[in-house]
Amino acid sequence: MPAELILPYVMRYVHIASAILMIGGPFFVWFAFMPAARRVLDEESHRKLSEAVNGRWRHMVYLLITLFLISGLYTFLVPVRVNGVLITSRWRDFGESDKRLYHMIFGFKMIAAFGIFFLASALAGRTKTFAGIRAKRKTFIAVLLLLAAGLLVCSTWLRYLPTQEPPKPFPSPLVGK
Repeated sequence: MPAELILPYVMRYVHIASAILMIGGPFFVWFAFMPAARRVLDEESHRKLSEAVNGRWRHMVYLLITLFLISGLYTFLVPVRVNGVLITSRWRDFGESDKRLYHMIFGFKMIAAFGIFFLASALAGRTKTFAGIRAKRKTFIAVLLLLAAGLLVCSTWLRYLPTQEPPKPFPSPLVGK
């Protein structure tokens, strides 16, 4: 693998892994943890367990948000070319109409991401300011998961731009071995 691809690969994998983990936690809570806890625990035990889980999860939330932002900003801002083809910051080589479309979709993706960051932080946090969000945990986890679905749609759409020429696949580290 060419040395200039190591950092882009690491950033891409960090970005995808942090997104998976950031959404995987609420997905697990929504579909497995909350139904099981409601079935076998009384209200006080359920509250204590939720606080204990949040105490551990909140540190992961902050770490994942940080990793997601750093890797996403790198991929968006730092142009890396391999054989003349941009593999990061791809939008720089798009035509004007594709750039406008890319940035519009990217804007929706960012709004969804910041909504997810806010809700994940509020749900895992302990401040009294967001106690109302934690009290309606089921509703706000559902909103978080809907935002994640929207973010996934935007990300997939961005991956297959530009529309004026076929998309270039991200080079595989396994090719040429």
